[in-house]
Amino acid sequence: MAQNTFTLAWILPYVRQALKQTINFEFRTYANALFAQLEKAQVDGVFRFQPGAYSGGQIYRYEAMPSELRALVSEAFFHLFHKGYIAPAAPDSALNPPHLHMFNVTQRGRAWFQGKEPLPEDAEQYMKFLRGRVAALDPIIEQYVIEALTAFDRDAYFASAVMLGAASEKELYLLAEAVVLALKDPKKQIKLKGLLDRRKLLELFETVRDTIDQAVAAKLIPYTDSEGSTTHLMSLYEAIRVQRNDAVHPMNAVVSEDSVRLLLQSFPYALSKSEELRVWLAANPGSI
Repeated sequence: MAQNTFTLAWILPYVRQALKQTINFEFRTYANALFAQLEKAQVDGVFRFQPGAYSGGQIYRYEAMPSELRALVSEAFFHLFHKGYIAPAAPDSALNPPHLHMFNVTQRGRAWFQGKEPLPEDAEQYMKFLRGRVAALDPIIEQYVIEALTAFDRDAYFASAVMLGAASEKELYLLAEAVVLALKDPKKQIKLKGLLDRRKLLELFETVRDTIDQAVAAKLIPYTDSEGSTTHLMSLYEAIRVQRNDAVHPMNAVVSEDSVRLLLQSFPYALSKSEELRVWLAANPGSI
């Protein structure tokens, strides 16, 4: 049996799986699809009616479920509503209100339901996924990411962006230090070391990116370690840009939930690729 944690973060992955292919539904459709996922996971307290038993049209023995689970099923439903993943179905006439018994999955909701990335709402599973991709996770980066997830869960998107940007910035410094060791040319080493010491972030990023691109073009770094490196480095820098510009500059636009969610979802992949590069560079001094 699955352990009864009964928290919103615990149930959301089951919700996403239950409604992955759904376009519109009633509450009972949602509940039965969710119960099917919980049954598959062998969650304690989720049972079907026995064949031939009177069920009143129900599939699962709702009254026999733990009260905490029943409450959570409703809470998760309204979480979807609050986040804009579902909306009441459009009325048949402009003079009528929306249908409050039938719900449509929004465009935003379809992207969420069909996603495979770890959910920022589920901090425990997110960190498990991140640690699985990055075995030697830097403790400072780890703390920043945990803080980013905590802030995101509390709808503090500015704070979440700042923490994720700080985690990305830390990784960029670690990668730059490895590039310094891997450079052959003493002049290039001195220049990059100077950018590191002065924390010239944009110039530092561009120098690291260009150095890696040149080394890749010259086939000095194995393809398995360099594949997709530029794209993932840009993802890290985008997190830093949002943190430094959108989140902390008072004249800029508000940081949105969607922008922070996308950064959080891409971060494990960007970090793992950066770490692959960093490990290779550190192990091959004077190679580029």
